[in-house]
This record gives sequence, C-alpha cells and structure tokens, in this order.
Amino acid sequence: MALTWAAPAPARGATTEGSLKSYRGIIHVHSNFSTGELSPAEVVAKAKKAGIKIVVFTDHDLVRASWGLPPFRNLLSYTMDFKPSVFQIGVDNYFDTIENLQSENSDMVIIPAIESAPFYYVSGNPIFGEMNIHDWRRHILLIGLGREAVKNLPVLHNGMSSRYFWTLLPGTILYLVPALFAIVLLPFRGWVRWAGFIVFFVGLIGAIDAHPFKSSPFSPYLGSQGARPYQEIINYTDTNGGLALWAHQGSLLSKQKTKFGNLLTPPHVEMLTETVNYHAFDAIYEDNYTASKPGRAWDKYLVGYLKGVRPKPIWGYGGIDFHSENELRGKKRVNDIENVFYMESLSNDAFYRALVNGRFYVSRGYTPARLQMDYFSLTSAKGQNSETYGGGLRFKGPPQISFQVSTRNGTAEKVKAQLIRMGLVIHTFEGVTPLKIDFVDRNPIDHKRFYYRLDVKGKRGEHIATNPVFVQR
Repeated sequence: MALTWAAPAPARGATTEGSLKSYRGIIHVHSNFSTGELSPAEVVAKAKKAGIKIVVFTDHDLVRASWGLPPFRNLLSYTMDFKPSVFQIGVDNYFDTIENLQSENSDMVIIPAIESAPFYYVSGNPIFGEMNIHDWRRHILLIGLGREAVKNLPVLHNGMSSRYFWTLLPGTILYLVPALFAIVLLPFRGWVRWAGFIVFFVGLIGAIDAHPFKSSPFSPYLGSQGARPYQEIINYTDTNGGLALWAHQGSLLSKQKTKFGNLLTPPHVEMLTETVNYHAFDAIYEDNYTASKPGRAWDKYLVGYLKGVRPKPIWGYGGIDFHSENELRGKKRVNDIENVFYMESLSNDAFYRALVNGRFYVSRGYTPARLQMDYFSLTSAKGQNSETYGGGLRFKGPPQISFQVSTRNGTAEKVKAQLIRMGLVIHTFEGVTPLKIDFVDRNPIDHKRFYYRLDVKGKRGEHIATNPVFVQR
C-alpha cells in the first residue's frame, strides 16, 4: 500500500459525510474454533445487538507447544495443544462457517482471519523440573489471506513443507555425511564394524530428525531468534495479499501457567520498530498499551516513514481480544474496544480499503456516554482541500485542524484532547462535549513532511485514538 497525497473525498461526521459513512467494527475476536467460548454465530448475534457492523474473527492457527528429548528433539518429542485451533478443527471448516454467516447476515461484514503464534522457544525440562515456553504470545493477526495461504503458514508444527528445503538441507547433510562414511566401515570385522553400525544408525536417525521439510526454518531449541520469525510471517502475509497486524504487543499478561509449562511473554513493543511491512498495531488494548502514547513507538515509526527510513506508515487499531463475556469477572462486552471505519458502502471491499488506507479511529468505552469523533479534518491554508484519517495533503501555509468530540447518548462529559504533531503534543484542548475545535497551527514547522493525530480521553476509561493525517509542503 502506498500512501497517496491526492485527497479523496473528506469524511466528516460520525454518520455520513460526502460519499463516506462510518461503520463500527471489532477486530481480534475469538470463537470456539480456538480460545473463545461462543460459536461464531453467537458472537455475531451479540455484535449485531451491540450495533457492530464489522466482525473480524481471528481464531488461533495453533495453540500448541512441544518439547523434545536431546539429541533427537523432533523424533523424541511430546506435543500438547492447550486449546482447540483452526488447524486442528480444519481451515476449510473455519472459512465455510464464517462465509455462511456472511451469507446469512448481509447487513454486516464478517471476515475470517487468523491469530498466529509463529514462533516460541523453550527452556527448562518438563521431566526433571519446570519448562518455560518463551514468547508464545508474540501474536500477529493475519487478515485477508485465502484458505490455501492459511493452510501453508510458515509457523512451527504446521506439517511438512518444501518451502525451506534449501535452508534446512545443510542441517540434514551434517548427519548424512557421517552416515554415508560409516557404510565403508561395515565390511570390516570387530570393533570397527560395530563403530560403523553406531555411526551409521546415529547419522541416519539424525538426518531424519533434521529433515528439510519442516514448516518453519526456526527451531524452538535454539533460544530467541529475535525478530526474524515474525518478519518471516509478515513477509509471507504480504506476498500472499494479506495484512499483518501486531497484537497486544504491550500487554502485561507476561506469565500464564499451563499443564505443559509456563508461557512467558514480556511486553514486546520493540518488535514494532524491529520489523517492517506489517500494517497496524494495537493502539488501544485491554490491559495495557504504550506504543500509541505521544512520542513512543508509533510516533517513532511514523517519523521514520516521513524521513524515508520506513517503507510505509502503520495504523493504530483497537484489539478487543474477545473470548467471552465471562472475562474480567463477567464485565467484558463484545464492543468494549471498537474501530470506526469510514467506508463507501458496507462491503468487504470497502472494509479492506478503509483498513489499508487507515481511514478509521479507535474507540474504547464502557458507558452509554461513550466518546465519538463527529469529525476530524485537516484543511489547507486557503481552505481548498480537506483530508481526514489516513489521508494526505500537499500545500503551503498554516494547516487548520478541526474536530468535534461528543458522546453517543448526547450527555455532556469532560474531555481532554491532545493534538500530536510528529510525536509531540503541540496543544491540549479541554472542555465539555460536544467539544468543537478549529485550530490553526501557526507554530514554526521545520519539516517538509509531517502529520497530526489526536488522542482524546474522558472519564471512566473512555478513550479515542485517531489515525494520522499527513501534510507535505
């Protein structure tokens, strides 16, 4: 996706403006195809009742870990599935179920996507002590992939694949060479013959254990592999026409106990700057998020993009990570965290266009007085052009930023809105909803390319984060 500076029709208003209309959607939703408690139909029914028009299911590809006995850790291994998964139940079954739901609910957009755990590594020993499974929760949402692309994901434990044959072949050869050499020892007598048998047997078993037809080029027994396993699946998703979104990278859920071992995954915000070509990240997540705070990872990435260091901008989305309403001591709702998309129509294509172009904002709310953006626009100095979420304008002179925040039930609530330019809060607006602002940025700006975004907070956890609008001189 390349950002274009030509301004499409501007979107103002939470309902309709120009040719675009707002639709509320939820991303990162689980069903009983993996870690959720409800069937996809039950989730859709709850979403529809809450006024949600777009549901992106992201059930897990696999919820699995394995431990192998050295030296043949693949052949002599024990594998456990902690929960059901799409690969276990069947990719076709998953897609068929979601597609049938889409047919039955033409007034909604329902997307089958995947939450992938492409890599983990183990330490410890489940036989003589505790086993630790590191970084299993470094998850990436994969949206827009077809069935065959999902079936062939480059993740651990996804069956046989020839994709990494040449990469893995040297490891196989390391065992094959001594096995072949041992054959010349077999005609001899005595200990030489026995030594030949042992070397041949160990080499042959080792070659089978290290076969080059694995589904991932990474081993869970070699420690952390840095960003490489995640960049691998991001590149695979990009090549196959999908979108990769980092999930809960700032979550504080760093330790979970399972029957197999401890899942240890500290916050991994650094992955946002150590990987490229992904599409979005959790700007607002349930328990914790830091990357979208002013001057943090998101702003660093966007500044890097505008300076030519990064290939494309990334967008902030809201991940609900919904499993059931029994979470959070029964307080979880399917729409606690929403994404408000601006689309030409309610269709799959229009949803993907809005997602690709960042034409949406994130809203977290728990009360009827949930905050909403009535509009957010950037206008050129002479007022000829206007642009909104994810868009870009080219002009000279001071930009005018206009926005209005209100509540869905129309009540007056105190809010504080931070206007962020290139990672710095350049102005804070405080007032009571509906808060209407028209601000002309007459401050000196030392950049030829820059952006603005908004971060709005109210009481009781009400929060809005918008995607940026870009300016080029």
